Amino acid sequence: MARSTETPLWTREFIFFNVAVFLAFINIAVFFSFEEYLRTLPIDPQWFGLLIGLFSAVALVLRPFISPFSHPENARGWISLGTLGVMAALAAYGWAATLGSMMALRLFHGAAHVFLATALMTVIVQRIPPGRSGQAFGLLSIITLLPYAVIPPILKVLMARLGGYPQVLAFFAGTMILIFPLIFLKGPGPGPGDGTRPGRLSRAEIWRNLRERQILLILTAMLLFYSGYALIFFFLAGYARNRGVANPGLFFTLSTVGEIGIRLIAARFFDRLNKKVAAGLTLLALAAGYLFLARVEGAFEFFALGALLGLGWGVVMPILSALLYDRSQPKLRAFNTNLGLQMFQGGFFIGPLAGALALHRGGYDVLYLFCALLVLAAGGMIFLIPISKEDASV
Repeated sequence: MARSTETPLWTREFIFFNVAVFLAFINIAVFFSFEEYLRTLPIDPQWFGLLIGLFSAVALVLRPFISPFSHPENARGWISLGTLGVMAALAAYGWAATLGSMMALRLFHGAAHVFLATALMTVIVQRIPPGRSGQAFGLLSIITLLPYAVIPPILKVLMARLGGYPQVLAFFAGTMILIFPLIFLKGPGPGPGDGTRPGRLSRAEIWRNLRERQILLILTAMLLFYSGYALIFFFLAGYARNRGVANPGLFFTLSTVGEIGIRLIAARFFDRLNKKVAAGLTLLALAAGYLFLARVEGAFEFFALGALLGLGWGVVMPILSALLYDRSQPKLRAFNTNLGLQMFQGGFFIGPLAGALALHRGGYDVLYLFCALLVLAAGGMIFLIPISKEDASV
């Protein structure tokens, strides 16, 4: 499909809402030191994993139920409600010192964030012009990734300056107030992209969408891919120690640089590609990379592979989201994009559970073989998608 140049991507509303997304994800990245903070509280360490995971578990449960009700006509209210909830949650961490109070706070915080994130994604998707989905999701993925590159390195300095971790969270609660002028300068309305009339989805529309073969294939591929990605993320430190590699965190520093770099350089070319072929081939290349990861012998190979995998992740993540957008009916694009986020949450839940079993049964070789098989299966799902006129030329 020829790329449209009639409607600009960088409208004022698109910029405003992307800045709001950046602020929302800053307040996820600040929990990089959460486990360390939990160790200062009178809570048994056996509960730390649950307390960390509750935030994502809430999103996993809630998003499918609230996504059909989120549309541009009510999104401003949802964003306001979610922002106020997140601000209140961040400010309350200093008072949650017991297991029960911390569990309740994590549940509340997760619910507030999923309302905020779902509504933000709804209005952003409405502002993606036809033929610009690859570029839009490439840039959006940079916006969501930047906080993880910026915030963790400065947390120690902020804690020293502000007096502790709860004070840092309260400070970032204050920064969330900037979201309100961003959404009220010009309220959400129908986007310039597809011109569809916004509104709540009917049950029949949702079920018809979920029975559509190509949508199911893309969502399944996303779930498999993110399950494999989660295996790399959660089990890499132990694997690096097992291989005698010091400072394994540098692996993700290099991969993050690769992800951001490839998106900055190539995002404007994503819509000139056949997204189905690009996603499928990149997933196959990542599967090969995961197999190589299980065989690395030294630090140089280990870190070089981190940079190369970052390039692959930097391409396939936005391309999968753009492919889902392109293959969705216009009215269902926001709903399906939120389902794509659900696959991310599902992968980060299913991947570690299955990975722990693989690691227990066969060690790291079996773990990364399993990881490669997951991504190989994801590539297979993509190649099963029917050919469509929505695919651009290579």
